[in-house]
Amino acid sequence: MNIDNSILKRCMQNEKSAFAELFKFYQNYLFKLCFSYVHNEQEALDLLQEIYIKLYKNINKYDDKYPFHPWIRRVAVNTCLNEKRKNTLTCIPLDSGNEDYSLEEQLASMDDTQQEVEGSEMAQIIKQHINTLPEKQRMVVILRYYEDLSYEEISELMKIPLGTVKTDLYRAKNALKDRLYQAVDL
Repeated sequence: MNIDNSILKRCMQNEKSAFAELFKFYQNYLFKLCFSYVHNEQEALDLLQEIYIKLYKNINKYDDKYPFHPWIRRVAVNTCLNEKRKNTLTCIPLDSGNEDYSLEEQLASMDDTQQEVEGSEMAQIIKQHINTLPEKQRMVVILRYYEDLSYEEISELMKIPLGTVKTDLYRAKNALKDRLYQAVDL
């Protein structure tokens, strides 16, 4: 998912129609990303608008030697993280729209219809338990398994050491495993 460089160059020249194309191209992706952080449609739309304003003001900071998608993702995630810090929200859902690579799929593979139903139920249970994790651990899980970021990218994005990313992810997975075992035993 990357936009045509000619649109980006037009954006850098402050051409409003190019910005409209850019925003339309990334609208669904950015909305899903924002929604995964705030779990509220109106707040996600507010964040989306804030991201658009930042993009409009800072498009000239983009270095066209690099792909645009990681840059716009960074602007969006930083905006969401900043908003989260301001409002200290407690719930981060995990629906990011990336069905190809998710934590649920790793923990609950599905081979037939019965397994699919069980997998769907397990996915809901996993999401509920992820929402109970401490904020940093939730964010690391979201960025790793739903945004498919590497440890290094998460470290850079969250401005925390690489070792902390690995530790938070390790602790989150262990906590999830313990909580899932308890849920199954009930």
